[in-house]
This record gives sequence, C-alpha cells and structure tokens, in this order.
Amino acid sequence: MEAQNKTANSHALECIYEEIGNFVVIGLTGRTGSGCSTAAEILSSSSLNLPDVSHSHYVENERRKFRIVKSYIEKNWISFRWLQVRSVITRYILTMNFNELVNNLSKILEIETSKINKSFDPFKAEYDEAHDRIEKYLALKDDTMEEIKIKKKDAYEIYFEWLPDFSNKLRDRLQSISQISYTKFYQSVGDNIRASGTPSSNEFDSKKIFELASTINKVIKSAHHVAREKGEPCHIVIDAIRNPFEAVYLSERYADFYLFSINTSNDNRLAHLRTSHKFSEQQIIDLDKKEYPDRLLGDQKFVSQNIQKCIEISDIHINNPRTDQYGHSELRSQLAWYVSLILHPGLVTPTATERCMQLASSAKLNSGCISRQVGAVVTDRSYSVKAIGWNDSPQGQVPCLLRSAKDLMNGSDEVAYSIYEKNNDKFRDALIGKYGQHKCSNILNGRNLSFCFKDLKNEVDGEKNQVHTRSLHAEENAFLQITKYGGRKSLAESCSRQLAHVNCAQKKPTSLA
Repeated sequence: MEAQNKTANSHALECIYEEIGNFVVIGLTGRTGSGCSTAAEILSSSSLNLPDVSHSHYVENERRKFRIVKSYIEKNWISFRWLQVRSVITRYILTMNFNELVNNLSKILEIETSKINKSFDPFKAEYDEAHDRIEKYLALKDDTMEEIKIKKKDAYEIYFEWLPDFSNKLRDRLQSISQISYTKFYQSVGDNIRASGTPSSNEFDSKKIFELASTINKVIKSAHHVAREKGEPCHIVIDAIRNPFEAVYLSERYADFYLFSINTSNDNRLAHLRTSHKFSEQQIIDLDKKEYPDRLLGDQKFVSQNIQKCIEISDIHINNPRTDQYGHSELRSQLAWYVSLILHPGLVTPTATERCMQLASSAKLNSGCISRQVGAVVTDRSYSVKAIGWNDSPQGQVPCLLRSAKDLMNGSDEVAYSIYEKNNDKFRDALIGKYGQHKCSNILNGRNLSFCFKDLKNEVDGEKNQVHTRSLHAEENAFLQITKYGGRKSLAESCSRQLAHVNCAQKKPTSLA
C-alpha cells in the first residue's frame, strides 16, 4: 500500500510539472544587433546543442548546477514556435493594395514613387497574390465554434509558415532601394499600427494602442489551439518586442509569459551592425535614436519603440558575448538554464549574483523616485551582503512620489518644496502650464498629482540631463549605510539593477549573467 501511495504521489507531481511546462510564451527584447534573432533561432531549433559541462563558462557550484540543467533540458527539450513580430507587421502591410504600398513607401522613405515602382514592379504580381490571401483570411467568418477553429488553423499557417518567408522577400525588395529602407519602413508601420490601427496613418487613436499586441495575442491563441489538437505542449518565442506596453499587455494575460532581454556590449553590437547589416555610421545613429529615444513626448510614449524601457521591465537578462567560437555556446547555456527553471521551478538554486539581484529587485520598491526605481546591494568578494539601498531623496527630504504639483501650486505643505520651486517664475509658469488643468480634474480619480522635478527643470532649461535629479543613486545610499553603521569598505563591491516590477525568483528567475 505504501509503495502504491508513493507511486501515486510521484505521478501527481509529474502531472503538476507537466501542466507547468505545457504552455510557455517567451518574448525577446533588445537593441538591433544584440542577438534577439539568434536567441529565437536557438530556442526554435530541435536541439540546444549545449557544450560539455567542463567546457561551459560556469565555474564551481554554478558548473554543478549547469550539469543538472543540461541533464534535465536535454531530456525534456521541446522546440519553440518562432513568432516574428515583423510577420505580424507584414500582415498589416498586406492590407494595402500595391498602389497604396508604393505611396506609403514614398511617404515614409521620402523617395519618389517612380524609383519605388522601378524596384517593386517585378514583385507586383507576387505582392498582389499575397494581398488577396490576407484579404480572404480577414474576411473569414468566426461566428460559430467551427468557423473559429478554421480561422485559427489558417492563422497558424499564415503567421508561422507563410508570412516569415514572404517577409524575407519583402525585406530583400526594400533593401534593393537602400540598406536602411527595410528597418525604417517596418519601424514606421509598427508605430502607425499602434497609433491608428492601420499601416498608413499615424493619426493617434488611444483605443488602438494595443492593436499590435492584440493581434499577437490572437496568433498565440491560434498556436495554442493547434498544439492542443495535436496533443502537444505549446512553447512560443516572440521576436522581438520593442514597445513596453505590448510586453505589459501580454504579461497581464499570461502567467506563463516571460520577457527575456538579450544584451551584448555596445562594441559587439556596433561591429555586428557594420558587418552583417552593412549600416553606415549615420544609419546607426538614426537607428539608436529610434530604438533608444532620449525623450518621448505626447502620444509617442505609447506608440514608439522604447527598448530601454523594455529592457528595464524584463524578467530575465541574458548576456550574448558574441566572442566564443563554439556556436554561441554561452548564449545557448543561459537560455537552457532559464527555460529549465521555467519548466521546472526550483530545479537549481539561484546563483550568487541572482541572489543579490533578488534583494536589489525588492529594495527598489522602496524608491520614491517617479522617474525610475533602482535597487542596489553591496557585498564582499564572497557575496556576503553588507548593505542594501535604493535611489531616493536624501534623508530629511520628501520623495517626489509623496509631493504634489497641486500642493505646490496652492502653497500647501511648503516644507516639501525648495525655495526655487516656490519662487522661480519661469519654473512655476511651466508647472502651471503642465499641471494646472489637472488640479480639479476627474482624470486623477483620487491619485496624487506627483511630478518629476528633474524632467520639469530640464523642460524649463531646454536640457536633457540627469544633473537635477533629487534622488541619490541606489549605490550611494547603500554605501552610505556602511559609512553610517560600519563595514569593510575595501572589500565592498556594488551590485545594482533596474526593474519595473518584482517577480517570484522561482517563477520568473532573473540574472545579469
């Protein structure tokens, strides 16, 4: 009887872990040239082709953990279905007929239609055929359960099998105009879709902010439907998410959604853009301005790419060294590590760095800075924690989160504001111009009308710097704890991390590795 109970318990645990691993969605984010597509290609392959444990970049106990991870993932690996966001954008592009495409290209690329026609005429028949196919797909009815099933199967074939290939052909055609045309056109169309729900208009409609994310969600559901019909687990990797609101949209809908940030050194990234993408220096500058904007105003906050914010809110951070000669062995090893933890939480304990990052991740929630929240942990060389800090205003001052533009305009809570804020006419004019209309507005719905002093001061001065921040850095605060309460400064090493939200370490593991 006891043996039977043990067998039943073992089977129950297997069922639980099987359920956890049946459905996983990984979104990839990172700057162009960092390796998102390489990571997606690895995750969608039939085998991870991991290095031997003795040849991995892990050492000591981390090497032992990798041995466990390698053994587990090689036994349980299931390749991911690769959903390319550009395929979703291509679907929207194909809602335009050929003449509309040419006119839109002319407008976005600032090139005469005659030149675009010359390049695209040989492609016209194939484009028209693709346009017709998308029109027929969009016209499919979904009133009954059977019609919904048919449309989901069609969606799976279109997005995962047909559109990736057609997108390659469209990319090649665009690059025949100029090397940057493909990137510039798809970026602009993506922004247009978020702004208006269409590929050709940038007129902002707040109801369309999640248009692209909503379509991605429908494609995920189609893949899940097909997998269930086949009796297979559904693992999806999305390459690449570049708007933070789309990441939040998917995170809110799927408990099993994880945002991976793929990072590489800037020198590696620039070298890759110059050699593989053939970008000029000016094209790289323009690309970085688009992907990593200094400041987004108005509706651009919602519709534009903002990879910096996507990286900040990522659940998992992975380093792509681009320097090893073993077929991206370090990148493969890290992907295997975190997929294993997603499929089997608790398979291995966090690394020493991850343990510190978990503390930093929690610490940043104490920050009263409304611009960004950062946590920091100071350790010795053995990763023994000596101090924890977060970015915040100095002791005795009021954090921006607790201050109110309404109070400042009304002269309330005077001790919370500086002499400059209370008396400088130019600053106060800017304050009233920006927040005066909201003093009695219902739009706040009971929320505090807090404001970022640094941002407002930069607007007044016409600057874009971090000089006027009221907060001490998280590292500063952490080291101040050592200064005030004692510690061994000579052995201290700082470890900090920016996050947008905190996740359970076993459910959503994090790393700087």
